[in-house]
Amino acid sequence: MTDPRPGSVRPGPIVAGVAGLVVVLAVGVAIGVGIAGGGDERPSTAVAAPADASAEPSAVPTVTPLPEAAPGPYSMDAIADACDLVDPTPLHKWSATPNRAPYHHENPPSADTPGSLSCQFDYKSQSGDGVHWNQAAIDLSVEFTAAGAAPAYDQWKHEDTTGSGVRSGDVGGIGSQGYWYTATSDSSDTTGLDYVVGVQDGNVSVRVRIPVLRQHGEPAVDPDELGVIARDQARRALDGLKKK
Repeated sequence: MTDPRPGSVRPGPIVAGVAGLVVVLAVGVAIGVGIAGGGDERPSTAVAAPADASAEPSAVPTVTPLPEAAPGPYSMDAIADACDLVDPTPLHKWSATPNRAPYHHENPPSADTPGSLSCQFDYKSQSGDGVHWNQAAIDLSVEFTAAGAAPAYDQWKHEDTTGSGVRSGDVGGIGSQGYWYTATSDSSDTTGLDYVVGVQDGNVSVRVRIPVLRQHGEPAVDPDELGVIARDQARRALDGLKKK
């Protein structure tokens, strides 16, 4: 079912079973380490120029300008931890034990992006049979808009609400525009519910995803209740990003 990340894409259908949720929610960070040459390589030796060699002018370093951010009332400058924008407490109704440490990533403005943030919380609780596990998570994605570019909201909405069997609609009262999307899945052991709210306002787009996985026989999760939580989280994120 939270990858958070710049240029987020629509999650696929909820994978049955606890392992499915873990795979979808897991955030992998691969760090490549380059290992230089074999044992027979020797370090290069610097050769001094002759004393009468003409001095060549030093190259002037080029600086790639930062992408100009669209003007607006929101900024990530005061956000050191994206998870400060999220309140995971409502998830404790279904699962209260952390499944892993919260993941957060702050991607400040650079030559490649006007800025983005992400955060994921993941919880689990033992089901009534004392063997299997229920899970609940929340995934926040924030993308700032570059000047002259379309907001990330447009791509999110297209990917989340396009396709057969999709349940979606508009969200009002949060930002300038918003949508909701939900999907369910059933297996022989579990029922999954995935609720997404995306909103856009000024120079920022915010997407909140809440996936819940329940073993059969557990109390059902009300989609409307998840919708209220997702809307509250989107509103909370916008409030936290507003320039002071």
